[in-house]
Amino acid sequence: MDPHTVFTALPLAVSPVILISAYGLLLLSLTNRLGRAIDRGRHLRTNDSPSRDLQLEIITKRAKWIRSAILFMGLAILFAALLILTLFLSVFVSFDLGIVVSALFLLSILSLIIALWYFFADVSGSLKALEADLKS
Repeated sequence: MDPHTVFTALPLAVSPVILISAYGLLLLSLTNRLGRAIDRGRHLRTNDSPSRDLQLEIITKRAKWIRSAILFMGLAILFAALLILTLFLSVFVSFDLGIVVSALFLLSILSLIIALWYFFADVSGSLKALEADLKS
């Protein structure tokens, strides 16, 4: 194995690491939101406010949205990691992996879009919970 070939492969494989870093920050935000929703739900269980049941329903729905967002963000990270592996291997194999690379990139971005859709659904749900809290 020629060391020059390895050095050629490294820049190709390292560039998608930026995707994983960005996805990781979004995943951290989502896990923090899930923790806050769970804490709020536990707090509401001990509270006897008139809107408690409605708020618990909204928080449960929000937690499910966040869970889905975390799942798709995890898939986006997985596809980006497979993309890195494929890019690195593409230098060493004799056949073209362009279609696989493109598919992994598209799957990663599609997973990101779905995760963000669930994230925005959660944000909307949090505003509904606030409105329910303010009405009571």
